[in-house]
Amino acid sequence: MSYCSGFFSSMECTKKSLFLVFTISFTAIYLISYFYTSDYLAALLKSDDLHMGSEKSLLKKTLTNFKQVSGKENGEAPPENGKSVNEATHTPAQSFTFLINEEEKCRDRTPFLVLLISTTAAELQRRDAIRRSWGSEAAVPGVDILRLFMLGINTRGINEDVLLRESEQYHDIIQQDFLDTYNNLTLKTLMGMRWVASYCSGTRFAMKTDSDVFVNTMHLVEKLLRPLPPSTQNYFTGHLMKGHTPIRNKASKWYISEEEFPGNRYHTFCSGTGYVFSGDLAAKIVNASLTIKYIHLEDVYVGFCLNAKGVEIVPVPYSLFNLHKVPFSPCTYNKIITSHHIQPHEHIHYWETLQEKKHTC
Repeated sequence: MSYCSGFFSSMECTKKSLFLVFTISFTAIYLISYFYTSDYLAALLKSDDLHMGSEKSLLKKTLTNFKQVSGKENGEAPPENGKSVNEATHTPAQSFTFLINEEEKCRDRTPFLVLLISTTAAELQRRDAIRRSWGSEAAVPGVDILRLFMLGINTRGINEDVLLRESEQYHDIIQQDFLDTYNNLTLKTLMGMRWVASYCSGTRFAMKTDSDVFVNTMHLVEKLLRPLPPSTQNYFTGHLMKGHTPIRNKASKWYISEEEFPGNRYHTFCSGTGYVFSGDLAAKIVNASLTIKYIHLEDVYVGFCLNAKGVEIVPVPYSLFNLHKVPFSPCTYNKIITSHHIQPHEHIHYWETLQEKKHTC
């Protein structure tokens, strides 16, 4: 007997068929909309530089963790009940995982100093220049220095395979699956802190800096760090920023909304261009970040974490850590630790000149 025989049976069958067609169509439209309204996934799909065939395909790994980053350029996880993670009491940093890691770097060594250098995938020339100059692991004779470049995901014009080959050649890159944007610099710094705490907790000191900053590692080690006791803990220093207030001017690079930070004054912090800390603080900062509201100004945020742990920043002469570019002369650069806005060729030229003339001043 036919299922649709009879007038009423035919009508019932037609209704069921229409319902089935509607359900399938609605589901298809929903799925298409879900994927293509995500700016992040759309960018990934449009990128000619992501190769699905690669064994270490960044796209494959990113899609595995897609729920943590979909549709968000500021590092927030997807909203729950209409509420942004940025309105919660914790940072989303723990939601991200390593795509490129160097978990074995400290297995057979205990560095004196770990350099955590913030960079982007496109800055290959800067990384090469730093490797050949102040960031060389042999920069200070007799001192074990470990170098790491910190990256997020950049989906525009970057060949993933080039980055992977660079990582395999130098073993000095770590990367997590957040978008590499200015608003995610806090995530990048917390990634570095997490790496030190998880894989190199025995290091005596670490320094966070940027790829456009020249660091006189010789002066840093010999004049600032070596004189400190071997048991030094809770040590944090850099260019001290005290009594600063939030900038509410939207045209400013350092603008922060009242929604993101409603307070009237920041805790004391050090400029993100370069700060130095004892190895024990990495875990303490990561721990503090679990309960401190996320803000995108990474140096300010680290200051919040230090305050929460009762860590007082050690003041040093302002001439050591410089926010701006210091005009180059060997005698001047022999007495500073950082200088900002440095071009790749300048990293090499300044370092080589300092090595030639370090005893002349």
